[in-house]
Amino acid sequence: MTLNLRQYWLFTPLVGAVGGYLAHWAGWPLPWVVGSLLAVMLTRCAGGLVPEIPHGRKAGQLIVAVAIGCHFTLPVMHQVAANLWLIVTAIALTLLLALCSVLILHRWGVALSTAFFGLMPANSTEMVHLGRQRQADTSFIAAAHSIRLLLILLAVPAVATFGMAHPVARAPLPVIWPWLIFILTMGWLAAMAFKRCNLPNPWTFGPFLICAVGVGCNDLQMSMPVWLSGCGQLLIGCALGVAFDRRFFRRAPGFLAKVMLLLAGSVVATALAAWALGAWLEMPWLSLALGMMPGSAPEMSLTAEALGLAVTLVTAMQIIRMLLIQAACLPLYHWLDRTLHVQTPASANSA
Repeated sequence: MTLNLRQYWLFTPLVGAVGGYLAHWAGWPLPWVVGSLLAVMLTRCAGGLVPEIPHGRKAGQLIVAVAIGCHFTLPVMHQVAANLWLIVTAIALTLLLALCSVLILHRWGVALSTAFFGLMPANSTEMVHLGRQRQADTSFIAAAHSIRLLLILLAVPAVATFGMAHPVARAPLPVIWPWLIFILTMGWLAAMAFKRCNLPNPWTFGPFLICAVGVGCNDLQMSMPVWLSGCGQLLIGCALGVAFDRRFFRRAPGFLAKVMLLLAGSVVATALAAWALGAWLEMPWLSLALGMMPGSAPEMSLTAEALGLAVTLVTAMQIIRMLLIQAACLPLYHWLDRTLHVQTPASANSA
């Protein structure tokens, strides 16, 4: 008799909730994301039955996107527009660091297509699709993006919390249930429309856009209940955790070690670049660092929210980074491919 793992998906949120509660009790940053991720990942590595929650990641992204979008009031959106040049400059630095990592990984013997689409800080599904079209190893690309999210999610919030002695506590805004239910419903419809149009990250960008426009245009001062936001974070953590098991870490450990080393160096270089940029412009470098990190917009924005940092700046940087890199990805790859192919024959002839 064949065992259908999908029948056991209810165990996954239970395991994640235990991990999230323990992380919350221990005072970890982003406890319901990090705790659930670690609990699910360790349970799977031990052979436990914790399959993917059906549509869990989509629901979690929808909830978190609306929670972050509630920060985008009209004055805040004017402030983001005024700092657009700063956002683009920071994104250019992030992209430059990613290209350096691609060249190093290619020099270490990995095919250019696999190295490029595996280390670009963009949507993983789209990078796998583009890599498949160019005969790259899609399993390595997916593994590289999973390692990227795991490393950044486990390291960056903890280091950011450690580097900030006293997180700023802000008074919670009221929950306006009619508006919240309306925005969640419209956000779901926007996500479906984004998906139908093959736009990147539909379950994050669609609901976030609806919420930001609704809150900004109506000058709302509202927030999401803590318990509902925690449920969204729990679903995201469980969805990230099910991507890992013993087979994942046993497959091509040399490649994963190289990727992890380059990602660790990229995180440190990004933090240094943010510190220098912040010192030059006299701005909080930690907010710039979270905005520049090659992670995921929901997790970095949640970290900024937990620390009382500039959530809107971090979110805007992450989303604009995703869109710009998504648009520039193929032209950059073709340019890099042509450049390396031109240099290789030239160096061979000179030898």
